[in-house]
Amino acid sequence: MEESIRKLPARHQILDHGVEYEQYFQGCGTSFTDYTDVYTGIGDSAKEALEDALEQAATCGWDVDSIENNESNALDVTEGADECHHYVSIRLA
Repeated sequence: MEESIRKLPARHQILDHGVEYEQYFQGCGTSFTDYTDVYTGIGDSAKEALEDALEQAATCGWDVDSIENNESNALDVTEGADECHHYVSIRLA
């Protein structure tokens, strides 16, 4: 079986968008940046959201093992906020 080649990021940027209602989150892109890819994760905390974004990047072939998830949980989503999520994006190049 062939081993897949993983893309090593030369650099990355983590963007903590905070807590938003899902219908109001405007997204995140790479326009006007030197980054080639962006992945946005959601969760009940910044840590969960970054973990989600890192999993997406890994699924798309990026080697994200060297990127540490040191996001704090300062702005956790409060219980009962049905359409509210914490959003974190990671840009890669």
